[in-house]
Amino acid sequence: MRAEKDIRLRIDLLEGQSSFIANMLTRAISEHNEVVFAEYAKRLAVSRGRIEELLWVLGEKNTTTTADHSVLEMRVASKNNDITLSVREIIEKLRRGELRMDELSADIQTMVRKGALEMKNSNWR
Repeated sequence: MRAEKDIRLRIDLLEGQSSFIANMLTRAISEHNEVVFAEYAKRLAVSRGRIEELLWVLGEKNTTTTADHSVLEMRVASKNNDITLSVREIIEKLRRGELRMDELSADIQTMVRKGALEMKNSNWR
């Protein structure tokens, strides 16, 4: 029970941070600052990924979610922070051999695994 409360508090903290980062992204867009935008986009992707993991741990998040909350549609920054791709696009690049799993950060690997599981589960229905 205590662990569940700790996880919920961590989720609340991360959601607050995500909100702040989203505001900073909006500001970077309005100022046309691509460097700052890329940095905050990467931070937001990591933060959202952590929230997804914690929700998954709590069992509140089914791996086959609606399209609005799909892991597959989450955007993540590349290692160079020069582009962002959805998890679905990364999976497609992995399938075509354009990308290797060991080229991805640990956080992105986790999201790709969840996305692959989501794709597998949605194909079974």
